[in-house]
Amino acid sequence: MYVDDEYLSALANLIDARASLFRTDIKDVAYKCAPGYFRLSHNCDAIIDRLLASHSYIFPQIFDAEGLPSPKRQKPYQGQPVVDTLYEVFFKNAKSIGSQFAQHFIDIAKNKAGRPEVPIPMVAIVSTAIHATLIAKKNKAGDDFKFTGNQFCDIYTYHVALLEKIRKTAPVKFHKMMADIYEEVQGFRRDTIGVYDKDTDLALLDLDGMDDE
Repeated sequence: MYVDDEYLSALANLIDARASLFRTDIKDVAYKCAPGYFRLSHNCDAIIDRLLASHSYIFPQIFDAEGLPSPKRQKPYQGQPVVDTLYEVFFKNAKSIGSQFAQHFIDIAKNKAGRPEVPIPMVAIVSTAIHATLIAKKNKAGDDFKFTGNQFCDIYTYHVALLEKIRKTAPVKFHKMMADIYEEVQGFRRDTIGVYDKDTDLALLDLDGMDDE
């Protein structure tokens, strides 16, 4: 992967567990974005249990008549809360890291069309914040719940490892996925301007069903 020291230094301020990785911005945005999409009400433990099982919250969901979600496993890390949180935290305005270091997303691209890609740390951070939001909802905590490295570093590490495993196992599909996520975030940006299992088993993904180039 292409390394940009300036970019990584800026991003490290967000992903350093001793600094601000698990703090206000990402936590607050995930808490705002996730509950509505997942249809979390006062009695939502069954929904949360399904979402936390095998980290199913990383997928888009189909909801049955009872409101229980089932993941679209061919679309990992492309659920709406992931996209919304990425946009709000990293791309919303000119001061956002995604805007300041726009060239980096092109530099790391390894898909055939050369489309910009989001980097693994961004996706892993956001997924961790969504996980933490679900835990907070299950525990009936408000939006002031603690979101610290000591509590959630294992979840962040899990997502990094899973993404790396997808990249190694199915590199073409991985790079298309990361480019698709970037494109969806940018589409959302344009629309807005106009308007715990630690095993990284790929069995939870429909890898064959993921899109190639």
